[in-house]
Amino acid sequence: MKNALIIIFLFSFSTYAQTNIWDENPSDSQVELDSLLIVLPKSFGEERVPLLNRIAEIYWSINPDSTIVYATEALQLSQKFKNKNQEGLALINLCQGHLFNDVYDKALQLGLQSLEIRKERGEDYDLAFTLRTLGWLYYDIGYYDKALEYHMETLSIHEKINDKQRIAYSYNSIGLIYDKKKNCHLALSYFRKSLELKKEFNNKDRISETMTNMGLCYRKTGDMVSAKKFLDSSLVISNKINDVQNKAVILNELAIVNLELGEYDKCFKLIEEARLISDSLVGNKEWIVENDRIHSEYFLAIGNYKKAFESYKKYEDGKAEIFSSNKSEKLAEMRILYEAERQESEIKILEQQRNLEAQKRKYILIGSILLAVIAILIILYLWSNMIKRKAFYAQRNRLSKEKLKTQSLLRENLEHKLEFRKKELTNLALFISQRTSIYKDLTKSFKSLNFTDINQLKKDINDLIKEFTFKFDFNEDIQRFHTNVETLQSDFLFRIKKKYPHLTDKDVQLAVQVKLKLSSKEIANLNNISLNSVEIGRHRLRKKLSLEKKVNLVSFLENI
Repeated sequence: MKNALIIIFLFSFSTYAQTNIWDENPSDSQVELDSLLIVLPKSFGEERVPLLNRIAEIYWSINPDSTIVYATEALQLSQKFKNKNQEGLALINLCQGHLFNDVYDKALQLGLQSLEIRKERGEDYDLAFTLRTLGWLYYDIGYYDKALEYHMETLSIHEKINDKQRIAYSYNSIGLIYDKKKNCHLALSYFRKSLELKKEFNNKDRISETMTNMGLCYRKTGDMVSAKKFLDSSLVISNKINDVQNKAVILNELAIVNLELGEYDKCFKLIEEARLISDSLVGNKEWIVENDRIHSEYFLAIGNYKKAFESYKKYEDGKAEIFSSNKSEKLAEMRILYEAERQESEIKILEQQRNLEAQKRKYILIGSILLAVIAILIILYLWSNMIKRKAFYAQRNRLSKEKLKTQSLLRENLEHKLEFRKKELTNLALFISQRTSIYKDLTKSFKSLNFTDINQLKKDINDLIKEFTFKFDFNEDIQRFHTNVETLQSDFLFRIKKKYPHLTDKDVQLAVQVKLKLSSKEIANLNNISLNSVEIGRHRLRKKLSLEKKVNLVSFLENI
């Protein structure tokens, strides 16, 4: 049962890289935290790491010290088991814990370590979250250019993976940075793009957040009508979803807008309502301090200087309490460190640029000299070899012509020899055919002899002997013929056997004799077979070659 619970939690964390604590409902996070704290003591080894990291994440805004405790253990275990993914998450958890505790130098160091791991792993969601965290760190210490750089890089990743929700969040973040850089017009352009995307997902609290930011920007540009419009719309949404924290911010902003519009009664009602909500919230110091400042401006506007002074004094005391001397010193140290690093980096870059320019000029001068020398040497070389090459080409051209002439004569000679051998082969075939015919006639004559009359028989035999006075060796002629065929038709034999491997030796022998344009009778005499056998053989050969009736067999064989 214990292992089953742990597996279920680990499975749920496997998809967590695509979310973060800010996208969740606080009540849901608390329920999850309670469940995780029950399961954690029952987990051991590497399976414990994702549980520790998730608990550390939920503790970010609840108890940053607990975040540091759980993330430290997660970091140690992830390094022990060489789990880079969980190590990167543990480092960003530690960064968040120190960031909430205003330890900016430590937070930056841990955040950069997480960034290095996540760049190496190449997981877009994790990398974007680390970049966004570093962006907010620089935003907190007032280095808006650096913050903008990180948030722009985050936006490019969200656009690459086409995550429209996070693209909307990035637009909102960039808008806030431009607001701090006092470029409200550019900030508004990003807020508008953010709002347009958020409306697609109907995320009420996110829509209200961006509308509030737009109302604040319009107020700063002096467009109080637009400011009031967006703040009122945001207030309606906050009331519907009971977002009291955002409501307190909106009421303070609406109080300022009405004060600017000269609506003092509405301003006072809004200030008082915002104060009641702020007093009921935990961690309410920032809202109360802002409310004291607006109270001071209101009393100053209606001429009640005493209450204006009292409210302003409360504002200053509260501001000093929030922005403690310790935090001021840390911010100052962080800014001095950042400035020193930035200046040192700029000095190094300038020095490198000067060295590169000097080396570039030096290399250009040396290169120019070398090019001039090489050009002169090339010209001299070309000039000195021009005549030699011309003579060489003329000689080679003459030799080529002679060689071509010799090759032409040799080719003609070979063609004559080949033609002669072909004719010789054909004549030999005809000769064998004729001798076979004579042999058949002789056999026929022997059969017609009259053996009853001995005297006549002797006379007939003598006549036959006189008629067939020559002797011949039939088998020797046939062998000589086939030897000549194999020599002269070797290329054809190779091609036909390769193209039609299913042909028998007799089929190939018949194909050669047909190709030599021997008649069926000559082929029959040459092979000592009947004419009918030759015709059957030719028909079988055409069938094996898959020839249609209209295709000439001799022409087909000549083209193989």
